[in-house]
Amino acid sequence: MSNDSYLASDDNNKYVVKIGGNREHYGVVNSHEVEASKAGYRAGISPKVIYTDDSILIFQYIDSNEITFEGIREKETLKRIVSLIKIIQKKVVNYLEGPNLSIGLFQTIKNKITILKERNTPYADKFNNFVKDCEIFERKYESHEIVFAHNDFYFKNILDDGKKLWLVDWEFSGFNPLLLDLANLSRSNELSEEEDDFILEEYFGGTVTKASKYKFQELKCASILKGLLWGMISEIFSEKVFDYKSYTDRMYARYIEQLDYFKKIYVKN
Repeated sequence: MSNDSYLASDDNNKYVVKIGGNREHYGVVNSHEVEASKAGYRAGISPKVIYTDDSILIFQYIDSNEITFEGIREKETLKRIVSLIKIIQKKVVNYLEGPNLSIGLFQTIKNKITILKERNTPYADKFNNFVKDCEIFERKYESHEIVFAHNDFYFKNILDDGKKLWLVDWEFSGFNPLLLDLANLSRSNELSEEEDDFILEEYFGGTVTKASKYKFQELKCASILKGLLWGMISEIFSEKVFDYKSYTDRMYARYIEQLDYFKKIYVKN
């Protein structure tokens, strides 16, 4: 919802041209996305980077279909996506080269709040609570295992060529807590509680500890908060034709609901 991509071709091949570049308000650095995309290609899960400059990226075209909002809920698809997340954690990180920034979830949230505070926004009365929430989330993860993560498992970023899944759009990738990609998968695609349990069991290979469920739900809170702030920033900066106000309102309702659920089920017990 923040990228412009086009299909191009020459006499022999097709390509995907992504218009991007640095976008400070989103925390996107072009050189970081390039290096993460190349690492994804070396690990065998992302298209090859054909060309890049300060404002565009050109990728190899993959003859495939996007995963749909409905299709991502199929158990076999969720299994394949969990396997993809494990590849990111175990393989992609080993192929990172050149300038690569660690775009951490909690710092990203704080940066977005800082940007919004500098603008005339109707959401100003909410920022102090957001900062307090983020600090609570962050303190609980100071000693947690950190891995490389894609951080944007929206269904449109996943392609299926019939044999394997491919992952695109690495601009938000970085080193983050172990379960963030699972939490982001749930948040981005509005998975149900049953589907959350399924992806956790698939990831851990069976029974999931109460501690792991706690961490997952907390990261889901933080991931929804990040998405909410993204919507607020998009209302200010984006020139795309999209109802960001409705998106922000919906994400705020989801954040309050998720935060209340987390506090009720986990904090009070």
